[in-house]
Amino acid sequence: MNPLSTQHNFQSLSLKDLLEARDLYHWHLSNKPNVVGTAVGLYLIRNDEPWPDQQRGANGDAETRAKPKGVRTFDNSEVRPYSWPAVIVLVRDWVDATEFGRGNVDPDHMVPRTLYMPDGRAVPVCVVAVEPTAPATSAPADARWPSTYIGGGCPLIADAQGIERTASVGCLVTDGHTTYALTNRHVCGEPGSPVKALLRGAVAEVGIASDRQLTREPFTAVFPGLAGSRSFLTLDIGLVEVHDANDWSSQPFGIEGSIGNVADINELSLSLQLIDQPVTAFGSASGALDGTIKALFYRHKSLAGYDYVSQFLIAPANGSPQTQPGDSGTLWYLTSLAATSGDGARSLTPLAIEWGGQSLASDDGARLNYALATGLSTACQLLDVDLVRAHNVGANPYWGQTGHYSIATAAIQSVKQGPLRDFLEVNVERISFRPDELTPEQIREKLARGDFVELADVPDFVWKKTPNRVPGGRDYAQNAGPEHPNHYADIDQPDGDGKTLRDVTLGNIANMSVAVWSKWYADEGETDARYEGLLPFRVWQIFDEMVRQLKARNDTKFLCAAGVLAHYVGDACQPLHGSYHSDGYKDAPGTTAKKWPGKGVHAAFEDKMVDRHSDELLPKIGPQAQAFEGDIPKIDDGRDAAFATVTLMAEAATILPPSTLIDEYIRLGGGSSARVIDGLWDAFGDDTAKLMGAGARYLAAMWEAAYAAADTSLPAGAREISEQALAKVYQDKTFLPSLTIDKIGPVIG
Repeated sequence: MNPLSTQHNFQSLSLKDLLEARDLYHWHLSNKPNVVGTAVGLYLIRNDEPWPDQQRGANGDAETRAKPKGVRTFDNSEVRPYSWPAVIVLVRDWVDATEFGRGNVDPDHMVPRTLYMPDGRAVPVCVVAVEPTAPATSAPADARWPSTYIGGGCPLIADAQGIERTASVGCLVTDGHTTYALTNRHVCGEPGSPVKALLRGAVAEVGIASDRQLTREPFTAVFPGLAGSRSFLTLDIGLVEVHDANDWSSQPFGIEGSIGNVADINELSLSLQLIDQPVTAFGSASGALDGTIKALFYRHKSLAGYDYVSQFLIAPANGSPQTQPGDSGTLWYLTSLAATSGDGARSLTPLAIEWGGQSLASDDGARLNYALATGLSTACQLLDVDLVRAHNVGANPYWGQTGHYSIATAAIQSVKQGPLRDFLEVNVERISFRPDELTPEQIREKLARGDFVELADVPDFVWKKTPNRVPGGRDYAQNAGPEHPNHYADIDQPDGDGKTLRDVTLGNIANMSVAVWSKWYADEGETDARYEGLLPFRVWQIFDEMVRQLKARNDTKFLCAAGVLAHYVGDACQPLHGSYHSDGYKDAPGTTAKKWPGKGVHAAFEDKMVDRHSDELLPKIGPQAQAFEGDIPKIDDGRDAAFATVTLMAEAATILPPSTLIDEYIRLGGGSSARVIDGLWDAFGDDTAKLMGAGARYLAAMWEAAYAAADTSLPAGAREISEQALAKVYQDKTFLPSLTIDKIGPVIG
């Protein structure tokens, strides 16, 4: 190499060099009519271009004539190990260099290949053709949102000027005194505006918009060591001051891996090494997202002589869902092979908050949505807050489902060896999960992307939804519909003589009838069927359906009925589902419509405690099912199955009386803090395993009884039923229709 050569070594250029060159040539580039925007990054090489060791002819000499290269797009190019730093210029139309000066192509419109600095530095330019377009849209993420906690990736809802806006929770942050949910400013609205979220199955106000908000900041004020005259850094960050921190978790929803410290991004640490690095997120609109950092400091808008810059431009990974409206606020995590932990789990570094998107057309005309994001460390520094990392983190990543899944799986293991068990075992992943796949991480992986809802969760996550939100939903309004009373029965409330509906029913199986129960409710002053629990009759209905489908030799519908039965039997073995004290002592003296002793115990015990201690609970359920010694009534038909359900509810109340549970909850102070949840576990962890073990044995007995009552064989033996076939069944409103007690009589006979 000639030491006096003027050839430039582009590899030695830094991020600072690139920004200085872009700033110096800003007016030159922005005044070219074909230029859409600029960014900085690494030179993009077309996918079909040869690598350096392939650029030699047959005689070993370098090829003397370069082949025409054609258009370069984000879609047909890549960063390679030898890519060099460059200013990236985005243009609407690709014009080959040889065309300038010919015809109607003005040579002044050509983007220079190199930007020459006054001090002799030279910075290369990478021209990329883009076609701005409308955002690509797809169906909303089929996520089963948590029933117990709200966390990163969950949806937030705000109303502004009569329009409902949605965004994603990014993460929890704190100023040392108050806990906030970090999201986008344009969604959370003016300070003091109410912000809602899905909590315990309903939309509820969970906080108010804080006055701590960021819209934009002068670029050089945020990065004083970098060039960016007449430029603003777009931030669009808002904080929601949460009403009850116990309803929130710092554990993100749908993100798999060990989360580390926030990436500390500043003008001294930010470098081009971030280019092409993989990132991941979970947006409330799109679900699980994967992408790569395509460029830094993307100038996305110019107005009145000022430019607006996004810190990160993130491209969607091949085959990954694309970000879309509703994902604003989601937190992107940096992943890399170097950060992978020794046990094989991903290590994730919180990196950037998505605030918007840029949609560009690809080579084949498809629309690709690129995420625009602000560095999380930048936002935290400007707002003077810190990331919350260890708040309610013991929960299952898909909170609120541990109980139903584990009971169903344990029940399959309790079925006697034979064709029925073989069939259920082959389809265990349609009903629930395999016994060795019930850890939070494995549940997360299976649920994050799928459209199929495991049968044990269909009653909650399909039938308790409105059809415009979930295919097959049966609610006529949010949290209101005929499915709801099918999940409980207040059978322990005494009448004037001290007798309960449980006593009356268990005293004579003939009282296991709609007429007797309806009269009981009427005598106690309850005349609205929407609030008259009929859980045992729902089991009766499903038992009859299992027998009917077996006789019809329809193993798909039989499996669907057997799978959803797991949910209702799971409800029956939880003592609060069989008590008029289902959420505390609403009948205590001095109570009000909004406050009473023990309020909140239902969610604290059944959801938060079970999920927080799932790692300790799950190994106990199978052994408790095997050790169960209770007398399960003989089951020959649907009435017997309903009677057995009442028997199970009575047994659950004996193992753990509702009053004992509520009194301990009150003694612990109520609420849903980690101290209270852990206190409930210390007091009732073993009893909870016994409850679930009993539920598993009763469920297995009902499956076996239906198979025996049908007195037939499975038409195709132990075949695996497809998810599509099962989804078609449970989305049909005529399959096991959800009915109130005044409507179910003719169905069960």
